Formats: sequence, C-alpha cells, structure tokens
Amino acid sequence: MKKFEISAEKIEIRNQVLFAEGEVVIRGKNLLIWAQKISYEIPTEYTFFYNFKVFDFETNATLEGKEGFLDLRNGEMCSDELFLFFKKEGVRVKAKGFKKNALNEYFAKKALITTCEFDCEKEREVPPWSVEIEDFILTPEGVTQGGLTRFKVKSLTVGYLPRSAFLPKVSVPLMPNRKTGFLIPNISHGSRLGFGIQLPFFWAITDQIDFTISPMYLTKRGTLLDLESQVKLKKNVESVFLFRYLNDVWYESIYSSYEKPKKNKWWLVGKLDYVTSPFWDLHFDLDIVSNRNFLEEFNIGEGAYSKVRSLFLERFNRDLEDKTQEYRTTKFWTNFYKKSFYARMENTYLDYHGFLNKDEVFQPLGRFYFSLLPFNFLGSFLGGIFLDYGYYYRTQGYRGHRLNTNLELSYPFNLLFLMNEATFNYKTSFYSLDEKKTFEDEFFTRNYYEFNLISYTLLFKDYKIPFFKKSLKFLHTVKPYFSYYYRKKPSLEKVPQFDYLELITEKTNAIEYGVWHFFSFPFQKNFLNIKAYQVYDLVKSERSAMRVKSEERPFSDIYFQFILTYHPHLYIRYDTNYNFYGFGLKKHSFSFSLREFLVNKLEFHYQEDKAWKTRQATFDLASKVREFLWLRFYLSRNLIKEENVEVRFEGIYIHQCYFWGIGFTVTPKDTKFFFRIELKGLGGYGKEVGGISTKTF
Repeated sequence: MKKFEISAEKIEIRNQVLFAEGEVVIRGKNLLIWAQKISYEIPTEYTFFYNFKVFDFETNATLEGKEGFLDLRNGEMCSDELFLFFKKEGVRVKAKGFKKNALNEYFAKKALITTCEFDCEKEREVPPWSVEIEDFILTPEGVTQGGLTRFKVKSLTVGYLPRSAFLPKVSVPLMPNRKTGFLIPNISHGSRLGFGIQLPFFWAITDQIDFTISPMYLTKRGTLLDLESQVKLKKNVESVFLFRYLNDVWYESIYSSYEKPKKNKWWLVGKLDYVTSPFWDLHFDLDIVSNRNFLEEFNIGEGAYSKVRSLFLERFNRDLEDKTQEYRTTKFWTNFYKKSFYARMENTYLDYHGFLNKDEVFQPLGRFYFSLLPFNFLGSFLGGIFLDYGYYYRTQGYRGHRLNTNLELSYPFNLLFLMNEATFNYKTSFYSLDEKKTFEDEFFTRNYYEFNLISYTLLFKDYKIPFFKKSLKFLHTVKPYFSYYYRKKPSLEKVPQFDYLELITEKTNAIEYGVWHFFSFPFQKNFLNIKAYQVYDLVKSERSAMRVKSEERPFSDIYFQFILTYHPHLYIRYDTNYNFYGFGLKKHSFSFSLREFLVNKLEFHYQEDKAWKTRQATFDLASKVREFLWLRFYLSRNLIKEENVEVRFEGIYIHQCYFWGIGFTVTPKDTKFFFRIELKGLGGYGKEVGGISTKTF
C-alpha cells in the first residue's frame, strides 16, 4: 500500500469512506492532488474528487477538471472531461472521455491538442491553432494512435495533419500515426525563376518509412520536382535521402554567353547512420549534382540547399560542402574505438565541377586509418603509433597505393618556473603505383623526422584602481612562450602527389615566440586578450638577403590579435599583421557583435588584405520593434568592386505559439521574395529564423 498524506478544512469518516471538503490536498511520492471535495474508500483506495488539479511529477504533467476518479493503488484515472498540460514541452490537451491506466498510457475519445495558451474552462474559447483527434492514445514510449484527425485554425477546420508532430525538444510523437496527405504549400518569386508554387504530398508507407513528393511549378523555368525519403527502423538506424530534378525551360536571355546552362538538372543527396554497438558505427553520405550552379540558383522549396543543410546538421550533426564548392563529397566510413585504440575505414568519391580536367582529379577510393593513442612508455614518456593507408585513383595519370606510418614519442616536463613538452615524430611513406605515367619506378619510400619543443610560463598580478570612490579590481596574466620546430628534409623530393602531405619537400627550422596578455575582472573572466607573435625561419636566414623576395626573408610578419568579450552582450575582435619588407600593415580583420543591448542583434565585419587586393564588409541588424514584431536587415558589400554581394530584408510576426515572416533578398544575379510560417510543436522549437532567435518558442 502506498503512503499518502491528506489535509483539508473538514474531514470525517463514515462506513470506511473518508470525506474531505475545502482546500483538500493529497500528497504522495510522485503525486499531488488538490480539490474542493473528495470521497476516499479506504478498503479499495478509490478516490472521487471534484474541481480538482492533479500534479504528476513522474511525467511532469498537470491534469485539471470538474469531476474525476483515481485509483491510488496503481494510478489509474478517468474523467468525462479534463485539461492536460505537459509542462516541459508546453503541450496542452483538452480531452473528453479521458482515461489513464497503470502503465501511464493516456486515452481519450476526442482530444484537442495545441501548444498555444488558452482558458480550458471557457467552452467557446479556442486556440489560434490546434489538432483535433478522435480515439486518441499516447504511451510513454510515444507510440500513438488516433482516428479522424483535423487541423484547425481557430474553430475552422482547414485539413488533415499528414505528418507526425513531435513534442518540442524530445523525440516522442504526440500526434497520431502519420497519415498520407498534403502539406502546407511553398510560395516563391524570383526575377530569374518567376513565380513558383509547390504543393508537397506526404506518403506514409509505414510508421518507419515515408516519402514526400513535392512538385514546384516555376513560370519561367518549368517544374522542379523534389522527392524525399525518411527511414528510421530502430533508434540506431536512420536515413534521409532527397532527389531534386528540373527539366529547365530556360531563357537564353537570362544567361551570359559563357554559362552554357544544362537543360536537365538534378541533385541527389542523403545521409545514413547505423550504430551497431557501443564501439562500432557505420555512416554513409551521398552528394552528387549535375552542375554546382543548380544548388545556388534554385535555393527554394522543400529541397532547397539551405533547408537540406539545416536538416542534416540537426538530424545527423554533419554538414554539406558549401553550395559554391567545386566538388561534392560522397563517402562511406566505419569507426571502431575502444580505450586507446581507434580504427577507421572509408571510401570517398569526389564529384568535381571545377575548371580542371575531371579525369585527372584524384579519388581517394579506399582508406584505412589506425591509431594507438598516447600510452605510458619508459616512465614519464608518452608513445603513439599511427598508420594511414590509402588507394588513390584517377582515369588519366598515375595512381596507386600509399601507406603512411608515424611513431611518436613525447616528454612533458617542468624546469624551474617553465612548463615544457618535447615531441619527436618519425614518419615513413611507402608508395606502390598501378599506373606510373611520369615516374620511372613503381615503388617509393620516403621518410623524415620532426622535433618540436614548446616552453611557456604564467605570471600573475592583481591590480586595484580607484574608480568613483570605489576600487576597480582586475587580474593581469602574462603568458610568454617559445617554441622550436625542426623537420628534416624528406629523403625523396619527387614522389607521387596524392594529397597535401607530398607538398612537404623542404627542410624546416624555425622559432616562434610571442606573448599572451589576459585581463580578467570579477564580472568577466578574460575580458581582454592581447596576443603578439612572430616566426623566425633559420633556413631562410642562411640565404642572401639580396637574392630573395621579401616573403622569403627570415622574419615573418608580426601578428597582433585583440579580443574583448563581455558575455553575453559584447564581442570585439581585431587582427592585423605588420610586414618589415615593404608592405607594412597589410592585413586587417575587424568584428563587432552586440547582443540584447539597445538592439537584439548588431554585427559588423570588415576584412582587408593588401597582398590579395580584397576588401569586404558585412552588416547585420535584427531587433524587436514591437512585442510581436521583429525586423532584420543584412548587407554584404565588396568594397573593391563597389557592389553589393547580397542585400536581405525580412519581417517576422511572433505569436506565443506560431510566427510568420515575409522578406526579400537581392544579389547581382537575382531578386527573390519569400514567405514562411512556423507552428510551435509542429514546425520546430526554438529555431533561429533569419538570424533572430525566437525565444518565445
């Protein structure tokens, strides 16, 4: 028998039935009941209560109604009508014919579900949006069922809900099993695309497999088709794949003569994760496209690059290459890791769309990586073993195998007030070519060693400065450091170049020295950081200063960095470097960020490089002008060409349980208009829209 405490203004017992009235409170381990009146049968522990509230701490839920029944032995409950509130997720359910069994499963003949606030006691009051379900079932595992389902705006039924809606921030579905049907249409407009409308159709094959078919008609370009498939067989198996196709009815007048557009354009992209055990997992990324301009020009609709990229980052925590990248990467890999042992096998294909000959691009088709992470060796020494095997293929030119080995030994030690670490690496590369082409031999062996010594110390001093009859305290920390790096010239200079490692052909002998300054206040640690450092190249110092270019002289630029942080409101960073050999201050980078002070968001970035002749500035402002209205303006400008790279403006209306926004973006090639609507609990939770964090969601 569970123990409960009962308190009330009036309590009496008649025929083994306890009656209580006036501010009745029943307390249990995971339960608290408040009611105006109850009757409690002592032998059966049946409890009838009137004008009640039940606080279930186990499920973090609140139940409220006029009349109800509860079996205190097992937690079973029923009521003709009640209001259910999941506090953590902000989900509200108004249920009729409600039952709750001992397994914490909820049943209702009819349930009205929303994430909007509304008064459950007023029969005529309806939320801005809701989902009405008949024969509703919700289990703790999230396995839900339902009959007829209606999606409502106020009291108007606008259609069925085809997708499962998920509780915000959790993975348990609240709504019924997914139903086949149409989704909310997408509308777009662009100067090169024309007016476009897309009507997505959701096809729920099973509870684990679904398809979304989304044709979009563009008045200037034809029909853009998006096909998306999502599969989730178990918790450890998940995949999302999308295919986008357009038979482009293009107009030559919108293209310049050198663009040579393709008529049939497509993009196939997807990701799959399979966790086989706590130590072993498999992954697959697919990304191939007909031409890279397709992703940038048609960034609209269900299969828009920006939308797909956000989906993959949220679902798989893996990114895609930028839409302007010269290649797309398709890769399969598997990892095994246990304690200090790590192994990885992968296959990669690069879908290249640059200006080089595609047949001469290397494909790292097979690769195996093995490492035994640092382990104790000869007392205070740490050892490491690393192996990296790869097979590199291309249609034209040499191709073959490469095996890299690295034996590492490190020794951390303290000397007086200095903290030090010395590291030695011996690296060997073995090459075996299938197709020699420009090489006389089929087999190569190259080796070299590296030595690195790092030494630094920390100096502290507290300061107290009089400031308006008070004292301003701060801590100044100085970190001077010194590092020496030596790499022997590799035994072979001309070897097959499979990746950047083969570019190492020269001896390196260099010293780096610098100093960090940290200023910390009681209200902000590391309020101001200042760093200055320089590299002295001992190899370049051996050459005659009269016979080398300025960038080949021993002293590098002096690099300066200033970072000021007042979390979470202010962030300022400035980077520059000074060149001794004619360029002077040749590079500048400045960033300014202001959050939740005067405005909600203000960012400014400026970059300038005299050597590369670049100068770019971006400005981003977002602010709440009313309690319900946000505005954002974004500008990116090339100051060399004196032209705008992108101009963007948008406005967002925010309600407590939904928002909608409109805006436009202008680039040198195109002008696009957009519209979006988001429902709390259905279309995302706490999502950042247009750089504005909608905290009400």
